[in-house]
Amino acid sequence: MAANSVKIEGLLGLITVKLQEDNFVKWSYQFSSVLRGYDLFDFFNGESQCPPKYCITSEGGVTNEISMAYKQWVQKDLALLSLLVATLSDEVMDHVIGCKTAQEAWENLQERFASVSVV
Repeated sequence: MAANSVKIEGLLGLITVKLQEDNFVKWSYQFSSVLRGYDLFDFFNGESQCPPKYCITSEGGVTNEISMAYKQWVQKDLALLSLLVATLSDEVMDHVIGCKTAQEAWENLQERFASVSVV
């Protein structure tokens, strides 16, 4: 996976456009291109699904132990959410406050700006 060869915070330097009220198409193109190039866009479009939170034993029982896959997925998702937030202007950030995942933030921005950009 290409994501292993670069730290997520290193991607911020590749995204030179901050999202403002009037440049969604340009920002979205650059943001999604960079993330697709590093095989990380699936956290935004929903293709990367969060694994089960708790470990499951071979007998089929759920334990109280939080799975490593879950911890790693949440850590990466929050790092990507932070990356997205770092590319937003102050006024646009209002549209993602409270979002808990990168996908939720992406969908909020799409809903807010995509139809406006088409017009």
